Amino acid sequence: MINDKYNLTKGNILPQLFKVSLPVMLTSLMQMAYNLTDLFWLGNATPDKNVNNGYVASAGFGGFFIWLGAAVFLLVKIGTEVRVAQSVGRQDEESARIYARTGVQLEFILALIYSVTLFLGANLFMKFYPMEPVNYDNSILYLRIISFGLLFYLMNPVFTATLNGTGNTKTPFYISGVGLLLNMILDPIFIKVFHWDIKGAAIATVISQFVVSFIFVCYFFKKHTLLSKAKFFSKIDKEKARDILRLGLPVAIQSALFTMISMYVGRMVAIYDTTSNDAANAVQKIGGQIESLSWLTAAGFQTALGAFVGQNYGANQPRRVLKGVKYSLISMSIYGVVISILMFVFAKTIFSVFLNNPDALPLGIDYLKILAFSQLFMIIEALVGGALNGLGKTVPQSVNSLGFNLLRIPMAFLFIPFFGLNGIWLAITISSILKGLVIYTYYKLYIRKNKMFNDIDLSNNMTSDKIMV
Repeated sequence: MINDKYNLTKGNILPQLFKVSLPVMLTSLMQMAYNLTDLFWLGNATPDKNVNNGYVASAGFGGFFIWLGAAVFLLVKIGTEVRVAQSVGRQDEESARIYARTGVQLEFILALIYSVTLFLGANLFMKFYPMEPVNYDNSILYLRIISFGLLFYLMNPVFTATLNGTGNTKTPFYISGVGLLLNMILDPIFIKVFHWDIKGAAIATVISQFVVSFIFVCYFFKKHTLLSKAKFFSKIDKEKARDILRLGLPVAIQSALFTMISMYVGRMVAIYDTTSNDAANAVQKIGGQIESLSWLTAAGFQTALGAFVGQNYGANQPRRVLKGVKYSLISMSIYGVVISILMFVFAKTIFSVFLNNPDALPLGIDYLKILAFSQLFMIIEALVGGALNGLGKTVPQSVNSLGFNLLRIPMAFLFIPFFGLNGIWLAITISSILKGLVIYTYYKLYIRKNKMFNDIDLSNNMTSDKIMV
């Protein structure tokens, strides 16, 4: 039997959402803390500020291709998570198990192909960016070392998805937390004590990702989970594999193209950077990680909402679906407003922790102040996307995101003559605001037209959320 402990189709809605989302959000916050720690040690590896800028920029350039790998795991993760959740909602444990097993099998094949491609093509890929020769060599070194751990990096989200779909987000939090803490411990040892600099940061990441995968596998064999009895070496269930890929493909394409657009924007930053030794690219790398305080947290709630909506949609409980979305939007919107205010008011204080280069600091302050205006809408986009994923509607979110992300490039070219590099940050902010507004409008129209959600009254207050359907 599927563990009733993680059944999201009954009980108090808001506490359930927080219970499921909190471990994912904490995992995301730990990931952000690791990323910032990584950048902190790279940004202070030597007394030479220009060299440190180069290390941060090199990790940023190489990191774009790691980020591109998100499309590989999203291709499998989204479909696996959605179908596991819906199967759990129907109390169909066998179907949930087959979907979980198929997701892991697919991801292993795709991750292996991507890892080998990245290792062999590192030299060619890094030619995309205009950078100083020493940063070019560091980027290639970083990318090739990281590629050894990519198999584990890409497998871990799918391991997580098989548990998230059942509502069990606590276990992935504990396991991922071990890897993140290990990474944070190894970083200063490898970078500062051993003086391995950017190589040390990459090695620390590879070791940590391997440890996480190892713990996941041990957990699956020792605990009663969907993967406990899975026969990984059996033939892939072609029907379920196609279903997983069909659901994940729009999100994967959107993610891949978003990363490519971001890579092109990064190239624009490098071209229009008039400061010393890639300071602007270092600013973009660090600023993006600081900004992740919003979108990584929203991603945690997005995962919880996707599992909640998936289970209740599968159990034919439309009122709980709508309540869950409503409560999520209200709760996280308050968080978004607070983060926006903090980013705008304390931009200088926040950024000066990571870079004290006089060329980089003013750019970093401008970056955070401009991006502060988009944080609320970024959160709305993520939450509505999670709700639509749970409903099995993965295409609209992907089309919306892709369209407005593409718009960033012509907007940036339009704004640069007037605002310089700030024009690029302004283009990102405007597109994020539009993405949030449009996807929320689509969601409201979809709910209004879907017969399953007709005539449902949500007027009762939030404290009375124990819904009987």
